[in-house]
Amino acid sequence: MHVDRRLLGWGLFFILVGGIPLATRAGLLDPHVIGQWPLLWPLLLIGWGAGLLLRGTPVEWLGGALAAITLGVMGGGLLAAGFGGVSIASGCGSTAPGVAFAGKSGDLGPGATADFEFNCGTFALTTTDGTGWTVAGTSRDGKAPEITSGPSNLSVRSGHDKGILDAGGRSIWNVALPRSPAIVLGLTLNAGDGSLDLAGATVSSATLTLNAGDLTADMATAKSVGDLNATVNAGSATIAMPAGGRDANLSLNAGSLKVCLPVGAPVRVEWSGALGSNNFDAGGLVKVDQNTWTSAGFDPVQSHVELHVSANAGSFELQFGGACNA
Repeated sequence: MHVDRRLLGWGLFFILVGGIPLATRAGLLDPHVIGQWPLLWPLLLIGWGAGLLLRGTPVEWLGGALAAITLGVMGGGLLAAGFGGVSIASGCGSTAPGVAFAGKSGDLGPGATADFEFNCGTFALTTTDGTGWTVAGTSRDGKAPEITSGPSNLSVRSGHDKGILDAGGRSIWNVALPRSPAIVLGLTLNAGDGSLDLAGATVSSATLTLNAGDLTADMATAKSVGDLNATVNAGSATIAMPAGGRDANLSLNAGSLKVCLPVGAPVRVEWSGALGSNNFDAGGLVKVDQNTWTSAGFDPVQSHVELHVSANAGSFELQFGGACNA
């Protein structure tokens, strides 16, 4: 039997992602041990480093295989034990109605930081005229999130007395941010459904992290958008951006990410990672070298979007125009 080494990593990945939850459910693996899967991330660096060192040798596939095995164990551990040993299926799936918590509001000044850490449930962010912000919603017990605020900062976090996927702990946050001052935006979304509608907002920079959930971020109608950093781990995200000069650093691990740009937007893409797929050729981009694609007629002097994409066992799609739906 001949093994196609180009597909070896994918085979190992899918076997482990499917086999670990089944073995855990059958009692063959200790859920507590499997729940330690986040601690394996250094092995990814080792695998990628080994792949670089062994490149061009007969055993260069070993680095990719190690990375694939690590991603498979982490993905299988996530499905079997979730974050903190709580299964995704049981921890954040409750549909019991929540209790409204006391809302809070305030004002932000220019250059303020708005940072959110949300665990389990539905997160919705919109914009409003003026300089004021509001946070309202529901939680399992009516307890409000931890909110720290001032003219230069807003920090909203899920209660730290709970696990990331606390059983029955679904929450709903409805957040409104002001359009007037420029804001540095940060969001970490764990095991939830998130939507960002930044119409009319001025975003100096944005950092988005998605762990085991779904996220839609519409920045296309923002007044101004600076650089973007986004990480997707075992989740699915869609990000719409305007054309113009900015850097977007995107990291994708065992998930999917779609980026939407206006028709004709100049863009250059730098691609890296292992076991990742993209649609650059089908999307009409011009391949410059092994890791670089550009839009047709690209001029580096012209204002353009720089996409730096690292995809590991994930799928990346770049779309121009049309409805940007996940």
